[in-house]
Amino acid sequence: MIDVLMSTYNGSLFIREQIESILSQSFSDFRLMIRDDGSQDDTVSIIEECALADERIKVIRDSDGNLGLRRSFMRLLEASTADHFMFADQDDVWLPDKMSRSFERISELASRYGDDTPILVFTDLAVVDDELAEIDGSLWNYQSLDPEVATDWKKLLAQNVVTGCTIIANRAAASASLPFAMPEMMHDHWVAVNTAKFGKIDHLDIQTVLYRQHRGNAEGSKNFGLIYALYKIPAIINNRSFYKRSATHFGGVSATGLMVRKMCLNFGRFYD
Repeated sequence: MIDVLMSTYNGSLFIREQIESILSQSFSDFRLMIRDDGSQDDTVSIIEECALADERIKVIRDSDGNLGLRRSFMRLLEASTADHFMFADQDDVWLPDKMSRSFERISELASRYGDDTPILVFTDLAVVDDELAEIDGSLWNYQSLDPEVATDWKKLLAQNVVTGCTIIANRAAASASLPFAMPEMMHDHWVAVNTAKFGKIDHLDIQTVLYRQHRGNAEGSKNFGLIYALYKIPAIINNRSFYKRSATHFGGVSATGLMVRKMCLNFGRFYD
């Protein structure tokens, strides 16, 4: 069983298409758990309509209102009980074999390392516009990302290359990631680093998601170039408190070391 965890917020424009792409997966042993984070549009009514039509959808209702993207996703992870979980954005489209290909790979790893080992598998994505026209067939190519970074938890802590909407992870990875001790960190980054440090991360060099880019993206894809890299330098320096907090929490690395790794990984993209 896989729990697909989706946090929503004012997503009425694209959410029905995304839900349909998940319900149409070739893999069938899953439930779609949706928590709305205080939408003010028609998102909730669309979710409830879909839930009435398909019993695989479970709506998570609480009185906490707007928690923000990161804490809302982690609240879903706290509610999950399945052997495996996946994160789902509200505005993408999943390709039909996303779940089956990911589940096959994580099952192979579990047979090698055991179910008690935190395991996570992630994939590439195809970058598309709001009408699903292709911008780039590979996010990794578009942003010059090296998925092998994920095999070193210190590098991964400095620069996340694991896109949350592509992952599948096991129950041990969920346990390693709870409680959510650094809410200033993106939820997918948090789960990935904890899994990399205490378990195993692998990737599939395939695209499993049409990663929709539009004006309403909470997090999105930006084309990587020298100007963007230079623009990021002040942001990295000004974010020293985050690196200090990360170094303190995870141990084994300094804030300065993380910042240097971040710089090297950013500019290393130009020297393949």
